[in-house]
Amino acid sequence: MGVRGLKTYIESRNRNDLRSWAFRDKQLIIDGCNLYYTLYYDCNLDQMHGGDYDAFEELIIQFFKNLRACAIRPYVVLDGGADHTDKKWDTIRQRKQDKINAAFALSVGKKEKVLPILVKSVFRQLLHKLKVPLVQCLEEADWEIAALAEEWNCPVLSNDSDFYIFNIKAGLLPITHFQWKNVKVHRQTNKKFIQAKHFTVGKFCASFDMNIDLLPVFASILGNDYVKLQNIKCLTWAEYSVPGTHHAHIDGLLNWLCQFPEPEAAVSALLKRTDDKEKAITQEALSKGIHEYKLFPGSLAQFFHSKTIPRTARTGPLQVLPKWTLKLLLEGKMSSSIIDALVHQRVFMTSQVEDFQLPCSSETSRPIRQVIYGLLLLGEQQTADKQALDIKTFTGTSKCYVEEYGRQQSKLSSQKVEAIQTGVMEGLQLKTLRKEPLSVQLQVLLDTLGVSSEMFRGIQPALHLQMFVTHYWLVNAQPQPSQVHLWGLLLGMVYGKFSSTPKRHRAAGRRMDLEHETAHLYSQWQSCLKWSLCLNSLLCFPVSEPEVACLYRGTLVHHVVGEFRRGITLDCLLVRGSSAERLFKQLQDAVVSLVGEDFIKKMRTGLEHRAAGKTQRDYNDQNQPIDELSSSFEHLMYEDINDCEDDDDLNGKGRKSKAKDHKSEMPDVSYTIRTRHKAKARNANHPSKKSERRCFE
Repeated sequence: MGVRGLKTYIESRNRNDLRSWAFRDKQLIIDGCNLYYTLYYDCNLDQMHGGDYDAFEELIIQFFKNLRACAIRPYVVLDGGADHTDKKWDTIRQRKQDKINAAFALSVGKKEKVLPILVKSVFRQLLHKLKVPLVQCLEEADWEIAALAEEWNCPVLSNDSDFYIFNIKAGLLPITHFQWKNVKVHRQTNKKFIQAKHFTVGKFCASFDMNIDLLPVFASILGNDYVKLQNIKCLTWAEYSVPGTHHAHIDGLLNWLCQFPEPEAAVSALLKRTDDKEKAITQEALSKGIHEYKLFPGSLAQFFHSKTIPRTARTGPLQVLPKWTLKLLLEGKMSSSIIDALVHQRVFMTSQVEDFQLPCSSETSRPIRQVIYGLLLLGEQQTADKQALDIKTFTGTSKCYVEEYGRQQSKLSSQKVEAIQTGVMEGLQLKTLRKEPLSVQLQVLLDTLGVSSEMFRGIQPALHLQMFVTHYWLVNAQPQPSQVHLWGLLLGMVYGKFSSTPKRHRAAGRRMDLEHETAHLYSQWQSCLKWSLCLNSLLCFPVSEPEVACLYRGTLVHHVVGEFRRGITLDCLLVRGSSAERLFKQLQDAVVSLVGEDFIKKMRTGLEHRAAGKTQRDYNDQNQPIDELSSSFEHLMYEDINDCEDDDDLNGKGRKSKAKDHKSEMPDVSYTIRTRHKAKARNANHPSKKSERRCFE
């Protein structure tokens, strides 16, 4: 939902619609999707290279840490699948095209906003780890958020302009004005608080001397995601605005509406201004729009308190979802894409920054989705349910299809994708899938990703999913990844295990040009990981879910590929005998065991783009292994790690506990960081390297 221009209008008015509030010691309902979008964009994290998820993770940790310091009790609500009525269908299609346009613009060096594909997965995983109460709605979340806030009499944290319309007595805290980074202390009480701006519809309407019940009429006339009246010619409101006012059409409409005592009178007056041929459609659209903003107790409070599945999930189209999937969906442990696939038989691909002259990067992961669709649509029980509910069926054939929306070059396109079954899937039904033996669930995953039982046994459990996905990507990606892309990806995983994210470099770091082939290949890998995570959850987690934030750092892996092409070698990056070298060797061995040594030898090296004048000899002739890629790579990776050795928040208590967790996962890998004086002593023996610093250790 959303009323275009309303947020800007309210923030730009001279009237005091946003009041200061020293916010603390309250419950707070958080619009989760709006939060992670806003934080990722406002903190200038990488978008061009596929995302820096570790930096995003640190940001979210600090956000909830600051809430806790102020005794603020957060409850996070996420969007789920698309509305089953399809009332937003036109809006959804347009937004998807806008996102494709944004990704294309970013790929050619223009400034745009593109949310990396795995941000939601990182966010959900992290909130579970932090034990922040979380619910993922089965459909859109706006109404449920507003209803819960009204029921609990607490404010909403969001930037969505619809929350300026819902009559929530406790009001709205716009994220833009929520100064969470700067926790303050009250001088008299010595208690911590976050300075915020507070909006309530009561005070806003009072400033116009307008009935609160007229606000939904205002939103419906102006037009939101559900109601489109702005094309009706008679609706010109600027003439009613105060001269010199920004957004004159909004100001004028509010001034026009305030003359009416209640909504019916306003609607009646509007219909008199409407052509006869447009009266019926206008009245119907207004009625639907007004209904969207009516609040009554929803279903989230019960689930937050007792994990009770909402009654609405057991009736209508959503009843095709078995109870066991509903629980995982509501807990945010399963992708909401399965709702769209099962209820609508339609799935939108996430736009990424890639090579737009090549096929969409999501095509590489299509066979994984086909197995997901098979599990959802091909069992006897769910097919019978779908027919009984008159949801899309394909008569005259036993085949089922899902319409996938991706891109063809830079245009939104769609194609029907067949749901398939692997051999072991025959006879499986979604309703009873969780009761199947673990061996069966695991075999479906292995078959899908092309991994045999023999390959599976040789890999540590903590590395299973990320290595299976990497194997699948190496075999199926087009163009085929080169060795530099593979080693860059594995080095990124090593970095993710052992790094701390320096506070000063949470932003995107120095600007790098985009190498389109590299971007396309890593976008394919991320798409494969996203849908493998979805399949793994649908199969009841036959392998453990990896921490997504540790697996990929876009600016780093892109830079590693560039440095490889300039002639640096693996030996130059990994200090012999270090923890990083041992972990890299484990990852390397896992890949070799999955694809075979011959496959690795036949891969192109990827060194074709090596910078002129820089040869392998330039690096190999040095006496000792180089401890970093370059001064710029040092800036990205490790410049602050030595500087932060005395910082408890980064490399002290917080990071030590994390390192301990990694050690318990993989007992043969120890975690060591060379101290500053040791690094200096080593550099003293090699004067030519005094300005260089260790990257992996």
